[in-house]
Amino acid sequence: MSSVALVLFWVSMGVLAWVYLLYPLLARAYGRLLPMRLGTSGEPPHLVTVGLAVHDGASQIVERITDIMAEPVPFTLEVVVASDGSTDATGAIVSGMAADDSRIRLLELSRRGQSAAQAAIFEAARGEVVVLTDIETRFAPGCLAALVAPFTDRRVGCATGVLRWRWDARTATARDEGLYWRYEQAVRAWESRAGWLSAATGALLAVRNDLYRPAPAHASLDQMLPLYCRQAGALVVLAEDAMGGDRGPATLSEQMASRVRIATQGIEANLRMSRHIVPWRQPGAFASLWSHKILRWASPWLGMIAAVSGAGLWFLSGDVGYGLVAALAVATGLLALIGYAGARSGRTIPGTGFALTIVAVNLAFATAWLNVVTRRRVRAWDAPLRESGLPRRA
Repeated sequence: MSSVALVLFWVSMGVLAWVYLLYPLLARAYGRLLPMRLGTSGEPPHLVTVGLAVHDGASQIVERITDIMAEPVPFTLEVVVASDGSTDATGAIVSGMAADDSRIRLLELSRRGQSAAQAAIFEAARGEVVVLTDIETRFAPGCLAALVAPFTDRRVGCATGVLRWRWDARTATARDEGLYWRYEQAVRAWESRAGWLSAATGALLAVRNDLYRPAPAHASLDQMLPLYCRQAGALVVLAEDAMGGDRGPATLSEQMASRVRIATQGIEANLRMSRHIVPWRQPGAFASLWSHKILRWASPWLGMIAAVSGAGLWFLSGDVGYGLVAALAVATGLLALIGYAGARSGRTIPGTGFALTIVAVNLAFATAWLNVVTRRRVRAWDAPLRESGLPRRA
């Protein structure tokens, strides 16, 4: 019994150490020693399509399109808005803007979901590069040009940018989520410099139009597109100067819902594509897909195995070192419960926020796996649209 517990403990701890520490450090070291350098092997895009998939976005659509059109770019720009069964004035507002500016087009669609709306954008797009973004995202000046710049290298099939949460200082939830997100962005930067990156941010996602493929039913298109590019042998890169802002999650329930949706769709997409991205053809992309994505999403189960087996080894051998993992898990859970109770009563309890975020993220990952196993579908438009809270351009 103790030998089984010993194997389970060290395997689970080893995988967690690899996922969160060793793999990121390996990517960072590889990117420094053998960096992937972009060249100018192709023509820069002449026409770029920016696509917005929107459901009931009347409160923000004017500000969002204005923000896009204000970007200084060295190419011709068009904006395609796919209104996914909107019941408010979204269509009328965009139609009015399109009447005054031929670069704006409206696609009126029946309610089919975000991925179907994004697919319609690709089918209607005239640009050599298509940029997908969200209605609540705002581009920093120069973001769009920086996001498209890597496509002068013909090896690049997909580019993504750096998204910052603009509510980091407003709520404890957003601050703690922002800390996790900054870690995620750092790992992506190291992977990109190594040429290993296989993921992108859906709010800042640029794809070469001729590499577009429709996603299977119920799959997330913005999760599938970077993987399609890697399967085709193209690079996915992080344009570190392409900066955008979003409001971030304001509440714990919103954080959970967002994480569950993204993780469910991501697990499905990466498992679906794992048989196509193999180590003997694309070792870097394979390492990214499994180490950065699939195994990280498995961290709640790995942590549970480590805690339970560590507690068992402590009981059987008396070695307190094994029990430290279980004790740390219990302490994190208790801190999270205290933080949750405080949040429910409208109070922020110091020292509990990060533990609450860790527990929330892992609960979301565990829920996502249950969704995948039980084939439960998650809706793309669950989060309510709010005022962006982002600064307008001067």
